[in-house]
Amino acid sequence: MFKNARLILLVFISLGILSCDKDPVNTIIPFDNEGQISIDQVAIDEYLANHYYNSDDGVFWTIGAGSVETGALPTEAQTPLNVDENLETIEGIEANGTISSYKMYYYEIEEGEDTGNSGYSSPSPVDSVFVQYEGMLLDSTVFDAQERYSVWLQLSNTIEGWRRGLTKFKRGTFTSDGVDTSYMKPGIGYLIFPSGLGYRNQGATGVPANSSLIFKITLENVNLIDTDGDDVPTKFEVSFDTGLNLSFYDTDGDGRSDFEDVDDDNDGKLTKEEVNTEFVTLDNPLDDRGNINFKYVSDDSSVIAREDGMAGDPNYKVK
Repeated sequence: MFKNARLILLVFISLGILSCDKDPVNTIIPFDNEGQISIDQVAIDEYLANHYYNSDDGVFWTIGAGSVETGALPTEAQTPLNVDENLETIEGIEANGTISSYKMYYYEIEEGEDTGNSGYSSPSPVDSVFVQYEGMLLDSTVFDAQERYSVWLQLSNTIEGWRRGLTKFKRGTFTSDGVDTSYMKPGIGYLIFPSGLGYRNQGATGVPANSSLIFKITLENVNLIDTDGDDVPTKFEVSFDTGLNLSFYDTDGDGRSDFEDVDDDNDGKLTKEEVNTEFVTLDNPLDDRGNINFKYVSDDSSVIAREDGMAGDPNYKVK
């Protein structure tokens, strides 16, 4: 259980070790994004072949290192990460203007046990997350950690590996007495990604240039961003492919993307009014966290089926 006292403020941390999109004052030598992809992949492949997940302490160990007495699993139980069925990949990531696409990895230890509206359980790259984390280099050196208490991070202000990887985890449950909120059974796991999805050749405090990175994350809560305030979260007004690359919709063709258009279908009635007119008539229009209970294509889908081109219907509607 993770306890959050009233001193935890609802603020989005957009600066610090996780943010790297703005160039520093000093001139940086141009980064060979294309060439670094293969170099990083070799290093990551070597790491995955020589490490395993130790379920006793939740840590990646070097195969053959340590002993049973020090906490390592017996040699026969040391399954290399590169053949561990729990290691998953995100491929086809477009970043840094490269011709080649990036690939990253995630390893789920615990699935978050949020049983509410499935579309709100996991974040998209445009949302905010309430997390604890530990950042490491491939040699296991820890360069940053936030493990004493959780913090809100807006994913659009973090490095690419976070934006893509956090979408694969689900938040936990919570209880609140109006003063204190306790989070239980959060999503826990690892992210592993190349330098091009991290700090590239700029590096960061404790992170050398061109470093592939590992993050252990604990996802407690998710806040869906609603850019245009139309009561339809931004993640439902844009689209992401398998690489979590972003595409935009313009339902009414007015040159303004739906996520920033308060009248998506240009029928003279605000999308917010249409949403509230429909859902106010339901017996339970909101879930236990105050989110509108949009209908989904399936329980495990975070994407709402679109019904473009139908006058008067906002684009959150299910066919």
